[in-house]
Order: sequence, then structure tokens, then C-alpha cells
Amino acid sequence: MSKYERRQFIINYLMSENIVPVSKLISMIDQSPATIRRDLAFLEKNGYIERSHGYVKYIPPAIVKNLEISEGKRRVAKVAASLIPKNATIFLDSGISTKALAMEITSRDDICVYTNSISVANVLAFSKVVTYLACGMLEGRQEALVGSDTEHFVRQHRFPILFLSTTGIRPNKGLACVTAEQANLKAALIESSEKVILLTEKYKFSIDSVRLFASFDQLDTIIVDEPLDDPEMEATLKANNVELLVAPSEL
Repeated sequence: MSKYERRQFIINYLMSENIVPVSKLISMIDQSPATIRRDLAFLEKNGYIERSHGYVKYIPPAIVKNLEISEGKRRVAKVAASLIPKNATIFLDSGISTKALAMEITSRDDICVYTNSISVANVLAFSKVVTYLACGMLEGRQEALVGSDTEHFVRQHRFPILFLSTTGIRPNKGLACVTAEQANLKAALIESSEKVILLTEKYKFSIDSVRLFASFDQLDTIIVDEPLDDPEMEATLKANNVELLVAPSEL
């Protein structure tokens, strides 16, 4: 079992059990205690779990906690909204960043939005934006529709612009998320889109996740809330012809 498979197993198990002893995880996985503790340290650092007194607890994503959309995400969303041409058809991926973008376009009456996000659909429900919600299995903690039916729906379309979200960005590799269902759907969305725009924040360039779903050469544009201050990462993006847009500090 690779480290990514181990970490996915841990996340899946904690999602079903919520709180478990560390000793139980060690007994269930055929690896050394030190290896399992390193996996737990990685998952805790990246916000998936919380450790306390020999126990591990699953931490639901921020979208479930209904946390306020950050100022950085709002600035990224404003830049993204400015890139949507008149009479455009777009796809909004699930995530807080795309929810922030949905909030920026509620006054538009000339665009069509496809989405797999319940949150995005709710934001647009009372607007004049023509909105199509993909079918599929509800992944409740993300308020997203995923699975084979959603992938089939996506592959029947061609989207001029995809606004994408990600859990983490793996240096020199690409974008990563947590579940196989999310990874498979995001890969299908990218394949079905003419232009791919990633909405993210600077801190995600220092966060890894479990499953890689896209390489940098599959992206057209990245909109980020702050300058990366990382010449190596910026060179990687330039080598892959990825346009990097930094949202102004004030809009």
C-alpha cells in the first residue's frame, strides 16, 4: 500500500467512524507505527484530522462548517468574474472558491452556468443566471454531486470555460484532492473544457493532498490571491504555458 493509498484509507475510515484510537489504525495497517504517525502528521497539517491524547478525529471540510468566505477568495472571485465574456457558458466546480464566484455573478442575465455544486446552485437559485445542475451521488461533506452518473453527464458536454478548485498543489506535479470520486470528476471536467481556470489561494501551494487529478500543462490560467514569491514554482507554470494572475489587494 502506497502512502497515498494509506492516507486515503485513513480518511475513509475516519469519515465512517469519526473518532478512533491511533493504536487501532496502527493495528489495521501493515506498516510501522512511525510510518502511520507520519501519515497522521501529514493529514493533520493539511487540515483533514485532529489528534488528541492518542485519538484521531475527522475534520469535515470548511464548506460543511459554513465558514465565511475569506477576503482572498472574494478577490480571486472578482478577477474570475471579470474574465467571463457576455453570453458565455461556464462550468463551476464544487468548492468555496467557486461559491464565491457564483456570488459575484448573480446580477448577470447573459450567462449560462453548469455545476455539480449544491452550494453554487443555491446561490444562483434566485438570480437570472440560467443554471443546470449535474446529476449524480451527493457527496454531502462537499455539497457536491459526484460519481459515474456525474462523469457521464460531464462527458456529454463541451464547456467553453471551466472554473476549477483544488485541495492542494503538489510541486512539479499538479493539482491534488482527497477522494477518488472528486479526482475522477475533476479529470473529466478538464477533458470536457476548452479553457481551464484554477481559483486558489497562495497557501494551497504549500499543501499536498491524496490524489493527483491534473498536471500543470492541463491548465490555462491560475488566479491566486497573493504573489507566490516562489521563483521555481513560477518557472514551472511558465514552462507549462500557464497564465498566472494575482488578484489586486483592493478591488
